[in-house]
Amino acid sequence: MKMGFGSDLKNSHDALLKLQDWELRLLETVKKFMAMRIKSDKEYASTLQNLCNQIDKESTAHMNYVSNVSQTWLLMIQQTEQLSKIMKTHAEDLNSGPLHRLTMMIKDKQQVKKSYIGVHQQIEADMFKVTKTELEKLKTSYRQLIKEMNYAKEKYKEALAKEKVYLMNTARLPVLLQRR
Repeated sequence: MKMGFGSDLKNSHDALLKLQDWELRLLETVKKFMAMRIKSDKEYASTLQNLCNQIDKESTAHMNYVSNVSQTWLLMIQQTEQLSKIMKTHAEDLNSGPLHRLTMMIKDKQQVKKSYIGVHQQIEADMFKVTKTELEKLKTSYRQLIKEMNYAKEKYKEALAKEKVYLMNTARLPVLLQRR
């Protein structure tokens, strides 16, 4: 009967490594997405601000009177500038907050994976030592003990044979003495 404990652990180890790799790839993808989003938001905010700066200079230079249309136009420019500031702040907050924490999480996960692999390799080495090296030592010792046992058995048989001869000779001794 074969025990599956070791092979089950090997499969678990491989599955765990695959899961760690998949999670790291996913986190890297999320990080790239967030970085591109931050870059895009900053560019959008900058473009809106540049647009407002250009239009504001052109509009204020030609605006000689106040009307509903001019008030609406100025309000639209102000809201666009406000949106530009909000987008820039949002991008900076995203960069310093979640993106930074995500980067730290990725580093932590990489370190955990590295530690896990190191511990697993140490366990594998210890298991090899116990199952192979120690087992070989025990087998060698067992073989040596078998040789010693066989040698002792032969010596015992020889001793029994000598004792038998001796007993036979001593049993004949009274008969031999009587003949003389």
